[in-house]
Amino acid sequence: MDGGIAIRPLLKPDAPLKPGDRLTLVASSLHGVLESYPEGLSRLRSKGLEIKNGNPEGPPCGPFSADDRTRAERFIGALSDQGSRAVMALRGGYGAIRLLPHLDTLPWTSSRFPIWTGFSDATNLHAYLWHRLNAVTFHGPHPRGLGASEESFNWYWEMVSGKYTAGDFLPLGQAEAVRPGQARGRLLGGNLETLAHLSGTPWFPDFEGAILLLEDVDEPMYAIDRALRHLFHQGVFSKIAGLVLGPFSSRPAREDDPAGDVAELLEPLVPSGIPVLKTPLPGHDLPMATWPLNLPVRMTVPSSGQPSLMLLESPFQED
Repeated sequence: MDGGIAIRPLLKPDAPLKPGDRLTLVASSLHGVLESYPEGLSRLRSKGLEIKNGNPEGPPCGPFSADDRTRAERFIGALSDQGSRAVMALRGGYGAIRLLPHLDTLPWTSSRFPIWTGFSDATNLHAYLWHRLNAVTFHGPHPRGLGASEESFNWYWEMVSGKYTAGDFLPLGQAEAVRPGQARGRLLGGNLETLAHLSGTPWFPDFEGAILLLEDVDEPMYAIDRALRHLFHQGVFSKIAGLVLGPFSSRPAREDDPAGDVAELLEPLVPSGIPVLKTPLPGHDLPMATWPLNLPVRMTVPSSGQPSLMLLESPFQED
């Protein structure tokens, strides 16, 4: 089945990263300091990147690097900085949703868009950038993951340095077919609980015709079930063209678990004919792949054999 592609033109990063480019790190969720991630920063610098601290020195504001308005200003400032070709979330945790109403009041004046990367709590900011700018963003590791896993770093660098373009297949690892079929649509999604909490807000994505990615960590099965059913009652699963299940990591087992597997929970919620696959790569586990979001892909889930996700466009502007 074919999914609808957004009518507004996609706002893509103008070019892949190359040695000499600047990458800005922003504490858009919980407070953090660059010195806590020496391995990740070392790997980024090994590619010739200049690392900029997007969090000026100052006392934290509770668990955050600053008050919500200031963090929103720093985030927009990093994205619109003409000298930075890439922006990355320093860490996740909690707090990005508090930026969204402030971001709506800040002007966007830049003529270009950088390579924005994050995951988990940064799902809030991905959704915001799709909503406001129809931007292509990147679901990928923060500095901790880049430092802890060489494979994660290599996948990140291959993606942001332009190795992947139209016709290339995203890394899936040991993917499994849950429900066979084919679909085409924009790859959207991220952290399940974060998306469920965004529903009913102005920033909740339009999933019409999308290939939906879901992943989570540290959530018991009843909480996963509750979040999935929340999306179901919002009509999300009746809109999508395909479903990609990332890892649901560190899930504490309970005697009252409603099911033993997330795919089992989804079976009555996702209409027949919608393909579903599972992959261990786009989530909190390491190694973690970097994927472009809000970009058209073709999803193929054979009844036997390896599933695939193929890019239908380059993540970057083309001449």
